[in-house]
Amino acid sequence: MPASAVLGVDLLLAAACAAAWGTALAAGLALTRTTAPGWVPRWAPDAVGTLGVLIGAGRLAVLFGGPSALVGDRLLGATALTAPGCLAGLAALVLPRLTGPERHGRQLSALAAASSLTTAGLLAVLTLGTPAGWLPVAVLGALALLATGAVAAGLAKGWRHRAVPALGTLSVAILVGSLAVAWMDSRGGAPSSFHEMDGHSGMSSTGPAASSPHANRSVDALRGSQTSGPVREFTLHARSGKVTLDNGSTVDALTFGSLPGPELRAVQGETVRVTLVNDSVADGVTLHWHGYDVPNAMDGVPGVTQDAVMPGQSFTYEFAAAQTGTYWYHTHQNGSADVPLGLYGALVVDPPGGPAPGVKDLTVPVHSIAGATLFGSHAGAWSETVAPGTPVRVRLINTDQLTQRFGVAGSGFRLSAVDGGDLAGGAELAGTVLPLAAGGRYDVVLTMPDHPVWITAEGSHGGALALIPPGDPAPSSAPRFGGGTELDLAAYGAPAASPVPHADATATYTADHLLRFVDGTPKFAFTINGAVYPNIPPLVVHDGENVLVTIVNRSDDIHPMHPHGHHVRVVSIDGRAVAADLRMDSLEVRPGQVWTVLLTADNPGIWMDHCHNLSHARDGMVFHLAYEGVGTPFSHDASSANRPE
Repeated sequence: MPASAVLGVDLLLAAACAAAWGTALAAGLALTRTTAPGWVPRWAPDAVGTLGVLIGAGRLAVLFGGPSALVGDRLLGATALTAPGCLAGLAALVLPRLTGPERHGRQLSALAAASSLTTAGLLAVLTLGTPAGWLPVAVLGALALLATGAVAAGLAKGWRHRAVPALGTLSVAILVGSLAVAWMDSRGGAPSSFHEMDGHSGMSSTGPAASSPHANRSVDALRGSQTSGPVREFTLHARSGKVTLDNGSTVDALTFGSLPGPELRAVQGETVRVTLVNDSVADGVTLHWHGYDVPNAMDGVPGVTQDAVMPGQSFTYEFAAAQTGTYWYHTHQNGSADVPLGLYGALVVDPPGGPAPGVKDLTVPVHSIAGATLFGSHAGAWSETVAPGTPVRVRLINTDQLTQRFGVAGSGFRLSAVDGGDLAGGAELAGTVLPLAAGGRYDVVLTMPDHPVWITAEGSHGGALALIPPGDPAPSSAPRFGGGTELDLAAYGAPAASPVPHADATATYTADHLLRFVDGTPKFAFTINGAVYPNIPPLVVHDGENVLVTIVNRSDDIHPMHPHGHHVRVVSIDGRAVAADLRMDSLEVRPGQVWTVLLTADNPGIWMDHCHNLSHARDGMVFHLAYEGVGTPFSHDASSANRPE
């Protein structure tokens, strides 16, 4: 069974097992009434109970055969709750064969135990995080046994003729238990603080740690080294208003002056200086440089590295254009709501000398808004005339919150860069689908043939890019997405020239979808190691350390994990070693997948790490990478206007 299916099958089996024993209890209660309903056969409790035993055994078999990284806490809940429940139910199936005046009461009490314990086993699936502790399991188990005792006492007083009070007692106890466990695990650690941090929170050290040269520093002082290159200046005005797309439709948008925002282009060695002016965005704005490893003070996270820029205010960002490649910028204030509305744009840094001569270089942020799919600023087919034989570079940027799948039709192509970093030795591809994580970037290169080339996105509502030879008519609409075999990043590119460095420490982060309290409200939240932000301890590092980080996705959603301020080297995906020297900042971690990456602590500060499906981050999936001794004067509690997601 595929790893991604194990947890889903387990959830279905846990629900079916609890339903079977609940049905057996209800049937048993119905049959003990003075006038038992004729539609309930006498063999119903035995038949449904036998089914419950088989389902429970099947659940244990599935879990024992599943990957250990995914099933740890599920096994704990199944063995501590579901298995004893099935054993109690098995006893209920045997009791009718015994004699004695109290055999019916004992049978119903055993069925109540089976129902309550297997229901607690189901709730453990929805509430237990990883690493799981015995305390939440004990709470669920104790309440299940309390409910069983209440039902048994009620049966002794004549409740056997009334199924509703018995089942109601079970329901209330289990509901209280699930909320109690959710509340406990929501507070998996103390609220994040960046003023007194010692040690390696959440890490296992495998080597000596160097003392940090940046002790007692504040994030707003971490502005990078002085640069002497030319200054490339830009001004961005954040505005709220209506935007008319090229297909004639009008959308309500938030923009940096246009949709998308202006492309900011610089040359390596220059200094980038961007003044952000908030004209009319009521929520406030910031600029986060997605994938660009800026100094910490320039990271643009409200409440961590700065305060949000409110209407009428401005803020100036300045950093060295040290990395070449394709990046983008977006607000990090109320990002889950305001980035989709248009507060984004592209950042491209060329090598010294500027863009390669003779190359058709196109930057293509792809974004969904108001039912349209924009390729750049185009809601329809975007046509570019390109002479045959011309080298073409298409810089694809996924500015959405979900994975986008791209296809290239009409030409072979290579993937020359991932997340801004060059990827050497990639073979030519044809008919290959490129799945691009939210926030990620692919640079696609090809040589223009003597016929049109199309770049399309799966599910696109109109948007596409057409490369047209001179003299060909501009297309009126895009072809359908063609599909094909997905690119396997783990096997693409030339073997790395250098081995993976030795790790000084290790850390594991498990993503899940569990019942938790977020801002005081119970909901199915997106968790890291069973907790929700701000109760996820930061990953504390010393300058220069190499940390081997394992990311496990136990949820049913894709999580595009994004570390700020750092590119990580991908070591393996699902245990398969990555051939190339693959450096990424937006990782498409699919359900059931396990990614192992190496992070080198070479950019001091306090850095947000989060899922770039920003609604997942808003609902808890955020933690921080914090360098030893670095603090912040900013906050995003209820008393401030800062809302980083």
